[in-house]
Amino acid sequence: MRIQHVTPILVKRYLNPKTRKRTVFLRGKSGIGKSDVIKQTSDLLAQHVKDWKGVIDLRLAQCDPTDLRGIPHVIEGRTGWAKPDFLPSTGSGILFLDEITSAPPAVQAAAYQLTLTPEDFGIPDTWMVIAAGNRKSDRGVTFNLAAPLQNRMCDITVDTTLDDFLNYAITQDIAPEILSFLRDRPDMLHKFEGGNNIQAFPSPRSWFAVSDVLEIDVPLQDRIEMIKGDVGEEAAIIFETHLRLWETMPRLDDILKGKPVSMPDELNVKYCVAMGLATRIDSDNFDNAWKFLENMSGDIQTLVMKLAYKRDPSIASAPAFSKWAIANAGAFSNV
Repeated sequence: MRIQHVTPILVKRYLNPKTRKRTVFLRGKSGIGKSDVIKQTSDLLAQHVKDWKGVIDLRLAQCDPTDLRGIPHVIEGRTGWAKPDFLPSTGSGILFLDEITSAPPAVQAAAYQLTLTPEDFGIPDTWMVIAAGNRKSDRGVTFNLAAPLQNRMCDITVDTTLDDFLNYAITQDIAPEILSFLRDRPDMLHKFEGGNNIQAFPSPRSWFAVSDVLEIDVPLQDRIEMIKGDVGEEAAIIFETHLRLWETMPRLDDILKGKPVSMPDELNVKYCVAMGLATRIDSDNFDNAWKFLENMSGDIQTLVMKLAYKRDPSIASAPAFSKWAIANAGAFSNV
């Protein structure tokens, strides 16, 4: 399942008391946004559910079996269990069991009861348990899930595509240099080789880290060294070449102010400009941006329109946008 479809499904499962009871397991590659999906789901449910407490994030790979089961103690001559204080006892929310496939078998065994009958731990039925982990084929540190545990969960395999990433990233103020780079090199969205010598590798999560690095005012070579620490040497070197393209493109500020600007000849530079505009266009400057965009190909126009609208739907009020949307109704219907 594409990761962009997961959030609405989780919301619907929560709102149905019957499906809320069954733990959902999101299985997929590291760094594709499984944790972000949980946060998005929580943010949406907070708008509709009373006494919403948010997400309790429990990293099972860092837990001991007694962390889940509790500590045995004597109550009136009988042995009982002192329940962990991090488990919820009031309100509504999501208990997120992350890294479940990286947890040792003993910890997984302790999670059996938590996934099947969370009420035994004093967790109200207004809480939904969601687990997440990697597939064995993702070549991370994983343990096979025991059949009884896996059978107690709704097991959903998730993955992402470049379009999924672009549509999400444009709403999160990611650097446009990254959007244009990945549009040109989609193979660099996620590339993990595995093996014994695991180092930094590109993933949707690590590209957001690169976006933060691009805000630091340091020489380019120092910036590339930092980027190597986030996405690895290969991706960083290729990305450096792409960054140098940005030094040759027209100034976005001039375009958005309606100043005369020459159209670049190179297609990859045109895409750099397009992605840059997609992150800057609003209802006030749209008409100026369109004066430049109308001389680009239909594919580039559609890409910019979809991403810009995803980021800021208010651009639909601009006359030039309305005119384009009417003329390209088929493309706009998929925005």
